[in-house]
Amino acid sequence: MGSVFETAGRALGEVVYQNRNLDQVISYWIAQNKLWEPFDKYQFAVIVEETTRWWRLLNELHDSEFPKFGSHTHNIVAIYTTLTPFGFPEERKIPKHFKKKLQNKLNQLSNNRAIKESIPDWLDELGFKELGEKWPKEIHSLNHKAPIVLRTNLLKTNVQELNNFLKREGYKTKIIPNTHAILLTESANIFKSEAFKLGMFEQQDFSSQQVVPFLNVEPGMRVIDACAGNGGKTLHLASLMNNQGRIIALDTAPWKLEELKRRSRKAGVTNVETKAIESTKTIKRLQDSADRLLIDAPCSGLGVLKRNPDSKWRLTPENIAELRKTQRQILEKYWSMIKVGGCMVYATCSILPSENEEQVKWFLDQMNGRFVLEEEKNLSPSQTGFDGFYMARLKRID
Repeated sequence: MGSVFETAGRALGEVVYQNRNLDQVISYWIAQNKLWEPFDKYQFAVIVEETTRWWRLLNELHDSEFPKFGSHTHNIVAIYTTLTPFGFPEERKIPKHFKKKLQNKLNQLSNNRAIKESIPDWLDELGFKELGEKWPKEIHSLNHKAPIVLRTNLLKTNVQELNNFLKREGYKTKIIPNTHAILLTESANIFKSEAFKLGMFEQQDFSSQQVVPFLNVEPGMRVIDACAGNGGKTLHLASLMNNQGRIIALDTAPWKLEELKRRSRKAGVTNVETKAIESTKTIKRLQDSADRLLIDAPCSGLGVLKRNPDSKWRLTPENIAELRKTQRQILEKYWSMIKVGGCMVYATCSILPSENEEQVKWFLDQMNGRFVLEEEKNLSPSQTGFDGFYMARLKRID
């Protein structure tokens, strides 16, 4: 269908100008180019992801004198590949003085954090306002490519067996000590592995894998996953509960629950019941029924910019303000599903206190002593190298 360079320029345009999902765009164009070698596919995916990540910075480097390679997005791809060791034929058409000019301009721009870290000005201002001196380290860390981490499906295997299985298939892996997580130490298409086809693992960031254990579930419990989505954490619950007890997976989007059912079958999960939230009656019918409640709340997703760099170009201050309202509404409506003596975990993949600690403090104030905060955790991208997550475990005492 086309060269990697040409297709990358087209794909980048779809992401930044048409607001299409980065992962879907990459998958679409790889599927269209069936004659590409594995390295071509890898190169293409990296270029589209990284030009999306560095979109603002690369635009600042571009000027009218730069050689023309077609559309503006093709020029941006040319600038990126000039600064990185890709070796496209197009790069040889760029005069040496331009390469030097790019490098000089890059050095000059390093004084402006929002440009240097390639984020909108409003986001830089908000991040610094909420996190102060921690913000520069966090946003710098979130610009690094996300590591690939797998979560062992304990219904089918254990972490040592899975690691050995993957090594026999030729994958480079290592177990993260004292966990059920495996880190891929060399980039590869893990979804082609026999282990994946057999449902032995799910791809899930290490920070995300810490949310479900934080809920302290046990086999035989009745657990509600209130914002289940496609079911990544629902499947983790079933794995830790050894398919014993009952998990009720709720979501406002029925199509997501259909995907959860499909994934459940593949993972060998048998103790999950799905329910679409059609009205407040759905919640009322479940009042005082759960030993544990997981609220993996909708949020800005600022903790997962490593893997979703396109989201920073779609987010607005208004979006985040709306999400904060939604978080409070969910906390207000959903807490009643827990029994007295039961626990809930409120979690987000955001690093902003206004979506995290401040929401929990607000909720506790509203509850007038009905809940106590048992423990909270902030997982920092700059300290862990993984995604940013927040979780708080609250116990209902009245």
